[in-house]
Formats: sequence, structure tokens, C-alpha cells
Amino acid sequence: MSDRLKGYLFVVTQFAVLAVIVVAPAGDLPWRGYVWTEFLGQLLVLGGLGIVAWSGIVLGTSLTAHPMPTSRSALRTTGPYRIARHPIYAGLLAFAIGAALAGASWLHLVAALTLIGVLSAKARFEEAFLMDRYGDDYLAYGRTVGRFSPWFGLLR
Repeated sequence: MSDRLKGYLFVVTQFAVLAVIVVAPAGDLPWRGYVWTEFLGQLLVLGGLGIVAWSGIVLGTSLTAHPMPTSRSALRTTGPYRIARHPIYAGLLAFAIGAALAGASWLHLVAALTLIGVLSAKARFEEAFLMDRYGDDYLAYGRTVGRFSPWFGLLR
């Protein structure tokens, strides 16, 4: 299977899981109905969407859902990219975790956990292309900035 096709499979899977999160009905897990879980869940949903939007704006013409950089791509290390190498993925994860808290269903929970796995694998797949494209610049960047947060997932 070609790398381009693998990349598209990651994209399709990611959007399918996100669709499940969006359309899943509310459930009755034990934390359902508590004000703090509703509030925290909605805060994570809105914050995650804000991070996704901010990160997309900073990426500009480099923005693509496919993990392979385009010919017009540039390495971004400012804005949200100073905090995480994959802030769009981090925002999507915050959105999914928030939806799982607010929705309180097994479907939300399983979809959020699935998205964590999919985006973790997609990020590692993407990083191989970023290393090829940007070489030592990306390696130095990855040694100081974590994958989804400032501290976790540093390159060694």
C-alpha cells in the first residue's frame, strides 16, 4: 500500500470517528447530569475547536488533512506550534474528550479513545515525512516541543 493511500486512510478514519462523536446520542454513564462534567465537557469542546481554528489559520497554505506535506508547505514553529507539534490534533482530542464528558455515552467514550489512537498513529506517520522534508530543523524542533502538549512526545 502506498504512503499516499495510507495517509488517506488515516484521514477517512479520523473524520469517520469525529462524525460518530458529533452524532452520538447522549448516554447515561455515571457522570451524566453533573454540572461540573457538563461545564468541563463544553469548555473542552469549545477550547478544542478554538485551538483547531487558530492552528489552521497559522498553517495558512500549508494546511491539509493529509499527513504528507504539500509542495507549498512550510515548517511552522510559532503560535500554537510553539506549544505542540500537532496542535490541530491536540484540539481535536480536547474536543473528543469534552464530547465524551458532556455526552456521557459509551459510544462517545469509545470514539474518543479510538480518536486518541488514530491521531497518535497519524502523527507518527506524518512525522516521518516532516523529518524527510525539514531534516535537522524538524528534529531540533521536536526535541523541544511535544507531540500534543509541551512536555509529552518529545523526539529523542
